[in-house]
Amino acid sequence: MSFHLRPEHELDALTDDELIAYIRGARDAGHPDAARLALQILVFGHWDLVVARLRMKLPPHVVEDVAGDVIASAITSSFAGESVGEFRAWLTTILRRAIADFYRDRARTIATGPLPGDDEDHPVREPASPDHAGYVQTQVVIQSVLDELRDDHRAVVEVVVMQGRSAEDACADVPGMTADNAYQIARRFRLRLAEALEGDNG
Repeated sequence: MSFHLRPEHELDALTDDELIAYIRGARDAGHPDAARLALQILVFGHWDLVVARLRMKLPPHVVEDVAGDVIASAITSSFAGESVGEFRAWLTTILRRAIADFYRDRARTIATGPLPGDDEDHPVREPASPDHAGYVQTQVVIQSVLDELRDDHRAVVEVVVMQGRSAEDACADVPGMTADNAYQIARRFRLRLAEALEGDNG
């Protein structure tokens, strides 16, 4: 069966099963960029689920940061499964690793804190900087890519990419925006974000 490249607005309308089949077909046909775009759409579509699961495990003030780390890890990784079940298991593995990293970092911070007996004559030692290279740095990268956008494009990205809503919704929120333009803005943002994250991890 031959593989046909699809525009982003068609990918946005696919189910998880259809996206996974498209990813597999794109890779088999030698279209890694198409596979990557479809994976980004698939992963971003699970943002709310990732946040909901993290809220059950982490302090509220770090949930958004760690969610960003999970999503970034997923879109810069390679998913080789063939079913929604495999995808969810793969995403769960990334999510659990991020939670474990958070608590490992916090334990390290506590362990390297002030020693008993520190006083004014012997100032408390500064705790070692926790290794937040994952979720904190990811959040910095996401924010930096968002900051590159002008206001109307950023509003589109917030709706289509971050909130997982349709390009038509973005048109309703951004005066003068068309659905085609919204799709293109979202696509460029996803590609730019993946490029920035890979550069940061390189």
